[in-house]
Amino acid sequence: MEITSKMVDFPSAKLRGATGGFLATPKDAGKHPGVLVIQEIWGLVENIKDITQRLAKEDYVALAVDLYDGKIVNSLEDGRSIREKISEDMMLKDIRAGFEYLKSLQNVKPSRIGSVGYCMGGGLSLRLACENSELAAAVVFYGRNPSPIDLVKNINCPILGNYAGEDRGITEADVSLLKDTLKKYGKTHDIKIYPGAPHGFFNDTRESYRPEAAKDAWQRVLNFYSKYLQ
Repeated sequence: MEITSKMVDFPSAKLRGATGGFLATPKDAGKHPGVLVIQEIWGLVENIKDITQRLAKEDYVALAVDLYDGKIVNSLEDGRSIREKISEDMMLKDIRAGFEYLKSLQNVKPSRIGSVGYCMGGGLSLRLACENSELAAAVVFYGRNPSPIDLVKNINCPILGNYAGEDRGITEADVSLLKDTLKKYGKTHDIKIYPGAPHGFFNDTRESYRPEAAKDAWQRVLNFYSKYLQ
């Protein structure tokens, strides 16, 4: 499928009044489901832009919100330094602004917008689902649980989770707690742990990349979106 992609700006809660993002759109006419792509700690890097374009090729209007205002980091230390300056609440405000921007586009089905996030963005995707009753589907790649965990009782959409068996930061106990709490509140969910895979296994630009796990996880995402967004 032919697509177009470009950087865009849209109104947000920032002091300067706007947030940037990378928008990828199918070229064919008509309305499409939308997907918010939420970055890792590194920023709006080429890997996130590539994922956004891959989604557009699958018939979604995809928007990756630039949570760092153009800054890219190469080390966890630098990423954590930025995170100390930008609160999770502010990032969620920017993501919600991205959601409203997608809703406003003429080629987007406003009731069929989902999210996908990786690492830091995975946790934000799950938080967004806890706070945005309009979200139609949420995907989490090795993201932290919301705190407190009982926030998931507010989720109105199905959740897909892809986690790493060798993740040192998000343990199988954390994943089990999420599954148990989602089940407790009767939330639709499909969560998978990839044995032997490290945190960040989907990022094909880093040493953590694991092709087989990434391929399977991507197909799970496409199947999930086909069921709940199309």
